[in-house]
Amino acid sequence: MKATPRNAIELLMRLRWPFAAVVGLLFALTRLVEGIIFDAAMETPAGRAVDPIVWGLLAFIAIWIVLSWAIHQERERISNEERMLEALRESNERLELLYEINQRVASSATLDEVLDYAITLPARLVNAAAATIVLTDEQGQPYTARVTGIDSTALERARAAFGLRAMSLSPTQPEVLYPKQVCGWAACLVLPLAERDAQPIGWIEALLKEGDAVWQEARRPLLATVASELAEAVMNSRRRDRVIASIAAVERAISAERTRIARDLHDGVAQSLAFMRLRIDLWEDWLREDPERLRAEFATFKANLRAQIEELRRAIFALRPIEIGQLGFAGALRRFVAEFAEQHDWDAEIDLADLPPDLPPVLELAAFRFVQEALNNVAKHAQARRVWVQLGVRDQGLIIHVRDDGIGFNPGEEPPAGHLGLRQMRERAAALDGQVTIISQPGHGTEVRVWLPFIYSTVTVA
Repeated sequence: MKATPRNAIELLMRLRWPFAAVVGLLFALTRLVEGIIFDAAMETPAGRAVDPIVWGLLAFIAIWIVLSWAIHQERERISNEERMLEALRESNERLELLYEINQRVASSATLDEVLDYAITLPARLVNAAAATIVLTDEQGQPYTARVTGIDSTALERARAAFGLRAMSLSPTQPEVLYPKQVCGWAACLVLPLAERDAQPIGWIEALLKEGDAVWQEARRPLLATVASELAEAVMNSRRRDRVIASIAAVERAISAERTRIARDLHDGVAQSLAFMRLRIDLWEDWLREDPERLRAEFATFKANLRAQIEELRRAIFALRPIEIGQLGFAGALRRFVAEFAEQHDWDAEIDLADLPPDLPPVLELAAFRFVQEALNNVAKHAQARRVWVQLGVRDQGLIIHVRDDGIGFNPGEEPPAGHLGLRQMRERAAALDGQVTIISQPGHGTEVRVWLPFIYSTVTVA
């Protein structure tokens, strides 16, 4: 059997005393024989006996010291190996845990799945009997996202005892809190959730019973790494949810726009063409009975047909894809206004000098739709020759101005028939916590002002 380091040191410890005694005895006998042979002239027998005893004692001490030193060195070597093995074991456990976290986070499709896994980690990391995950929303207000091992009543009592109830900002470093009153818990480890050097997005409250491992300084790097991984997972889930919400908002906007166009075509072009078909049925009688009336009817028919062709062109133009991805928001908006104005023979001016360069995609799409709807209303009702479009910043929000020199109307009265666009614009603005203001007067044109906040409560674009 192969001897282990621990067996070797035990063997040395057992042999240290007898081995030293044997060597000392051999040394003494050798010295005695030497004295008998070479020191026959020593004065007394006692003198001859003392000399080997002294030499034997010195040999014994020397051997004992040498073996003790060897044992000490062997112990140090074993201790170093054990420390290295323990460090290697902890490193392997850390890597396995981080690999597990990465795998679970990568396979989690939603924020709920990330949090369901994260709430299980305090028990594994610090032997916590109960835990809570607190996150901050987009307005910076904390809310409890997950709880395990404790009911709501006991949680409120524990938070009051540890002073957590008044906490509104996440700590920047791990903290161990001790209760200010009896609550059944020995301590609470508060672990901030922060993505590297970014602002924390929340924290974990790990509640520990008496005798549990409250805090080990050596585990600080592991806890910090785990907290960073969880914070990154939460942020990625939130970003993914926002992207999904934005895509859904775009789909809803496309669907709503198609519905609007279909309704406009049904209520406008389709009904007008049906009416004109009925009028054509009368022309056969008028050919014989009243040719002059038929000539006037043809003039009216041509005007109506021209109006329906323009309406179809507007619908087709509205169905064209928005080129924000290729041209950028400002470039796409300029092209749209210029082409729309050219189609209706308008003089158009567009001012984007104060447009912020980093508008959220949802606001870009909403602003584009507002300008589009406002210009559609001008084309349908204003009889304008000139339009002005301006976008800028006002009161921590985006302000949109669309003005024309058309016939105008009285905003305080019931909107004229067919003015459904104003109602749709108000509904869209309300969905983004915005406001729509209509400034108009008969004979003096109309101005539409839309204000959208940069921070809004929803991302729905109807």
